[in-house]
Amino acid sequence: MRIKGSNAVSPDGLYVTATGRDGKSYVYPVGGGEPRPIPGLTEDDEISRFTPDGLSLYVFRHGEMPARVVRLNLATGRREPWKDVLPNDPAGVATITPILLTPDGRSYAYSYPRILSQLFLGEGLK
Repeated sequence: MRIKGSNAVSPDGLYVTATGRDGKSYVYPVGGGEPRPIPGLTEDDEISRFTPDGLSLYVFRHGEMPARVVRLNLATGRREPWKDVLPNDPAGVATITPILLTPDGRSYAYSYPRILSQLFLGEGLK
């Protein structure tokens, strides 16, 4: 099972997301205690960070083009669209990861591999 993105730290510093022994992501209290499952998080989701209010996570689906970043509510699992991320020229772009957001959620950066090749067509070869 893939690790679902980064270990996000809540704005108040009291919680962190991490992958448990079962391969699923949880919200762990930094001061100790039982982890909470993240409702609505799928196997293909990658966690970017907590929203500024600490009530949701910014997540996106691994391998999805464009990368659709949503706010995932930690109490209900409800998904709210935030932004579609795609380079101006998507030719050869296989995936977009990671997507990193500033703490206030106003700016972001991302990376992607671009795979370009050439196709040669030969006719009448013997």
